Amino acid sequence: MKSILVLTDFSDNSENAAELGVKLCAKLNTNLLLFNTYVTNSAEAYVAEPWVAEDIFWGDDDSKDNLNKLATALKTDVEKLGSEDHKPVIYCDNGEGKLGIIIPGIIQKHHVEMILMGARAFNPDDDGLFGSDLNSTIQKSSRPVLVVPSKINLEELKKVVFATDFDESDMLAIHYLAKLSKLLNFELEIIHIIHPDKSGKEKSQKEIELEEQVSRLKYPSVTYHDIKGNDVAENILRIYKESGAGLLAMIHHQHSFIMRMLHQSTTKKLLDNQEVPLMIFPSKMK
Repeated sequence: MKSILVLTDFSDNSENAAELGVKLCAKLNTNLLLFNTYVTNSAEAYVAEPWVAEDIFWGDDDSKDNLNKLATALKTDVEKLGSEDHKPVIYCDNGEGKLGIIIPGIIQKHHVEMILMGARAFNPDDDGLFGSDLNSTIQKSSRPVLVVPSKINLEELKKVVFATDFDESDMLAIHYLAKLSKLLNFELEIIHIIHPDKSGKEKSQKEIELEEQVSRLKYPSVTYHDIKGNDVAENILRIYKESGAGLLAMIHHQHSFIMRMLHQSTTKKLLDNQEVPLMIFPSKMK
């Protein structure tokens, strides 16, 4: 059976992610895997490297104790699920080292369907758009990553906004979200981002083909429209807020137009604070 992987540092946001993980497991018919990284005293010189935990856990025993406490607390959430809901089994695991090295093995070993992480606290010294821990996860993951800033009520998730510049790999993410919309009963709004240099120009054959693929999706809850101009990032967030969406989704192409636009100061501050729930699809998603 597949698993939803929760990367936890035992912070409030990561516990929110774990609670959401239980509910998603019930909907997706998966089990739940809690995972924490730790360091040993011999690794003290390398604490500056990216880890899951902002509060470093020194040694295997502390990590296991905290994982067991979290798993025990989550069993109460499992017991509250409906009589017809799938009851996920909760597993715990931990490992020493960097996320970027550990993640691929976990995904393969546990047949991971999706990765959940709690949003990090804002760090003004971190130049990355999402922070080193999330970036290292995205770069090495082949599965979507959901970043949870606070409690998300699945029953109140009515719309998801997906921003795309229509790279060919984006269709995998669109199909994934469309299928998820049937399970979670939300509307999917696809926003096609058009580079300002292409405004007024005829669409490429690739764009036409991808639009046709979207139009052929047999999901009535999927809508689609274009955004043009220079204020792309601001328009994405405006649409997100005005539509009442509960989740923003995108593909992580490191040097794509969208990712460059999201580095704009206003948007970067919002995403740095991670006030918006984000589902990020790695470009090498399988």
